[in-house]
Parts: sequence; structure tokens; C-alpha cells
Amino acid sequence: MTNSKTSPIEVIDRYTEEVYHQRDLASLEVLLADPMIRHEPDGTRLVLTIEQARLRIESFHQQFRSMRFTNRMIIQDHESIATAYEADLVGADGEVSTICGIEIFTVHDGRITETWNAPAGNGSWG
Repeated sequence: MTNSKTSPIEVIDRYTEEVYHQRDLASLEVLLADPMIRHEPDGTRLVLTIEQARLRIESFHQQFRSMRFTNRMIIQDHESIATAYEADLVGADGEVSTICGIEIFTVHDGRITETWNAPAGNGSWG
């Protein structure tokens, strides 16, 4: 169970492991604030309920057989976590593609309340 004593890094690690690696979307109920805010690169703020976040992530699971995220760099400043990640995405045909990007999360009281995520690039950080 996630609570306010769980560190922001622990929340993000659990989010990655359970939601993406284990495909356990029920974990969203305890890992995300309802609603949570996604900040898009064009300045758009999307306010998502847990159900809307679930539908968004389900579409990734339908698109890829598996996704394996690795955080190459993590920086924490109080409730904010920045991660430089790489992800190996396995398509339905078994082909693996690697992407990389940077994502910033705000975690408050053990739940992700906001995220900033620019489009990922192809390849790894190298």
C-alpha cells in the first residue's frame, strides 16, 4: 500500500514496475491522485481521472507485448522526481524498439499528482 511515508522515488519505481512491467492497472487506484494532471509540451494541461489514465495506459499495453523501462538517471527535489529513461518496447511481432526520454513527476501524499512528459526519442541515451 502507498502512503505519505513512502518516498516519491519509491512511488515512481512501484508505478513503473506494477503498471508497466507487471501490467497491473489496478495499482493505479493507489498510485495516482484522482484526478492527476498531465502537462503536454504544447502547454496543454490534461486533467485525468484514474479511469482515463487506465484507458490511456491500456492502449500502450494493447500496442506492445511488453515494455521494460530503465531509469538511467533520477533526480529528486522534495516532491518532484525527474527521470531520464530508456524503454524496450516489444511489438506483437516480437520486434524490439528502444526509446528514451525525460519525465518529471510530482508526488504528494504517496500519489502521483502531476507529470510532464515530452515525446520520447528513438534509441538509447548511449
